[in-house]
Amino acid sequence: MKIIVAMSGGVDSAVTAGLLLEQGHEVIGVNLRTWEYSAPACDTTKKSCCSPEDIKDARDTGLSFNIPFYVVKMEKVFGEKVIDRFIDDYKSGRTPNPCVECNTFVKFGALFEKANALGIEKIATGHYAKITKVGDRYAIEAGLDNKKNQAYYLYGLSQENLKNTIFPLGDMEKPTVREHARRFGLSVAEKAESQEICFIPENDYRTFLAKKDVQFTPGFFKLQNGRIIGKHSGKENFTIGQRKGLGISWKSPLYVLSIEDDGTVFLGEEWETFCEEFKIENLNFQGLEPTESFEMDCRVQVRYRHKPISAHVVIQNNLCTVYPKENVQSVTPGQSAVLYPMDRNYILAGGIVQKYSIRTVEVKREIITQIN
Repeated sequence: MKIIVAMSGGVDSAVTAGLLLEQGHEVIGVNLRTWEYSAPACDTTKKSCCSPEDIKDARDTGLSFNIPFYVVKMEKVFGEKVIDRFIDDYKSGRTPNPCVECNTFVKFGALFEKANALGIEKIATGHYAKITKVGDRYAIEAGLDNKKNQAYYLYGLSQENLKNTIFPLGDMEKPTVREHARRFGLSVAEKAESQEICFIPENDYRTFLAKKDVQFTPGFFKLQNGRIIGKHSGKENFTIGQRKGLGISWKSPLYVLSIEDDGTVFLGEEWETFCEEFKIENLNFQGLEPTESFEMDCRVQVRYRHKPISAHVVIQNNLCTVYPKENVQSVTPGQSAVLYPMDRNYILAGGIVQKYSIRTVEVKREIITQIN
């Protein structure tokens, strides 16, 4: 079988290619060039993906396996679907999740279009995830390695994507993958993992926004009762749940509760960050049949490193309202929220957090008791 392997230059995608070759498949390596990376290729302290060094490492892996290898230009679709969304979200007081958008529209969306143009149906990646059948539907399921579980980032994949994607690392843990890399004699066997957003190698999104001529919106810091307690130079400098770097001296630590269009940044104490309910828009259904009206108990994950909480959800006209049954803090508009069954680790559906309601003062004592 012909399979295109998305090769990032890291150890995971390299081992993916090697394992598929061992299984007798005809492998074609493809590196997706998404961004003009300006840092020197020799600077090994930069751990963001898609750098020139990563392209070289991917090409070297292709040579090691003696497979065809191509670099495919994806700057246009990446700019439209990832970077433009990133900028627009910060302008509107939301916090984007560019890795989700990249997976949905670039690594799987645009890459599948390239593959189909070549008459190739299957692609494979080095994600630590599985694909399972739920009735007649396909769904992403959590991989074996809990530390590397990447299901959360893949909720946007369509049924056609899922049907034709292979994840060879789903039943492996990272140390095993590195063992395979050593066995294959790969130069990337000990390569460090990417840790930053590829188009923000210094992990400084504020400087990136400024370079994109984003005009920061100054405003006031306020408490929920409307009291002004300070000024700031731009709402784009803040994210929901942020505590450090506010520049505010107060009797107790303050957190960002909400960011308004006019530049107002509302702050509050920790108990005020707990969410009473929130809404998810732009739903993509995987293990759950698309539905206009539905409600159920399930688990909901609101951040990549966040343990899913139990909740009751109501879906109405492609908008999901979540009523948490456990405490959940700093639910952030613009971030992704993913639904799982109560007793399984496959994805039911996922979408983007639209808005939320924080806990009211009447439950302050209850929340403080649970925090302590």
